[in-house]
Amino acid sequence: MKLIDILDATPFPIGYRLAFLTNFWREPVLRRMERDTGLIRPELTVLMSLSFQRDLNARDICEVTEQPSNTVSRAVGSLEKKAYLTRSRDPVDTRRQVLNITPAGQIVHDQILATFQEAEKKMLDILEPQEAEDLLRLLDKLARSVEVWRS
Repeated sequence: MKLIDILDATPFPIGYRLAFLTNFWREPVLRRMERDTGLIRPELTVLMSLSFQRDLNARDICEVTEQPSNTVSRAVGSLEKKAYLTRSRDPVDTRRQVLNITPAGQIVHDQILATFQEAEKKMLDILEPQEAEDLLRLLDKLARSVEVWRS
């Protein structure tokens, strides 16, 4: 039996296919990222969050990504040592530490995201343009309703 044979046998065909595709798309890029940049997955998650929005704290990142606080805390400490983010006190709430991506962090983030974009393009090259649009529309519909269906 080949690994791909399970696609026809699984009792949850959509979820399994999503996980299957995610693994074969994401994992090689993450391994390359770790090899080329020394970053690990939780660090990328933090950089992505800070690239999207400034002045976040670690709790904000935990809430958005559903990563455990100790994982995010270690990633923040590591990224600060690598000078990919800054940590400062919030002037309004001095108990809160505000995180921001540095120019060096933005550069490495953008390089990693370009690699993900290349991998996505390769994966989607098999689809006709309309199929790719339909897939995006359907996945977007599912993603925007996550609060309705998640367990």
